[in-house]
Amino acid sequence: MKIIIAFCLSLLYLMGQAQQEKVGKTRFVFGLSDPELLHAGITYRLASISQLGINAGVGPSLGSIWPVISLEHRLYLGKISEKINQKTWFFRQGTSFFPSANSNQQFTLTVTGGRDFVFKKAGNGITIDAGVFYLPNSESSSIILVRSLNLWPALRFELYFSL
Repeated sequence: MKIIIAFCLSLLYLMGQAQQEKVGKTRFVFGLSDPELLHAGITYRLASISQLGINAGVGPSLGSIWPVISLEHRLYLGKISEKINQKTWFFRQGTSFFPSANSNQQFTLTVTGGRDFVFKKAGNGITIDAGVFYLPNSESSSIILVRSLNLWPALRFELYFSL
């Protein structure tokens, strides 16, 4: 009797595991944001709570184009989504490099919080996050959030898909 119960429990467990979709660790991303502008890149999930990413982008600016290269790290928090067996809320830290900018404004530091919204296919979805970024020597701008700290609003919408 104990063998039959153990067999049935094992079978139920394996059936549950088979129904969960496997989500790839590598994602391709396309998005629109500030400070990363119109960008495309790749991310890699290191662990269930950690992800690294790199992207390149461009943005228009009074008759020219601003290129940007960005690096990011995400720390995933909260409950695990049953659909993808991963956490979806995150805290993001990143830096962006603007090669065309003045030497004292070539780098930004970004801190945001956000969420992955999974589509029907588990490896695909959108990411929305918001926070602030630091841009040195930008006190004279009219849209800056905290003038004395050079903090700007950061908002990002990204489409992602896994391999």
